[in-house]
Amino acid sequence: MSEYEWDRTTRAVVASALAGDSDGAVELLRPLPQRDLCHIAVRLAAMAADALISAARDTGGDRADALSRWQRSILRHEAEHDGGEGPGAP
Repeated sequence: MSEYEWDRTTRAVVASALAGDSDGAVELLRPLPQRDLCHIAVRLAAMAADALISAARDTGGDRADALSRWQRSILRHEAEHDGGEGPGAP
């Protein structure tokens, strides 16, 4: 898969997520080999990071503020789910 196709698939996955269609996103990803899935996961993470930085800048923050907010979000999520001890935890 080319970089163009990775980006195209990544954007389609985001569109599915925005539409609340997680099954559609799964179907887009299901036939892909692991290498392509890894590239798409990295692209999704980069897109999320850009969005978090933009949101922080909108409120006068910067990259460090975005990271701090993300870390608080992770800690809050872990606290809400018994520190990762809930269903499906390893």
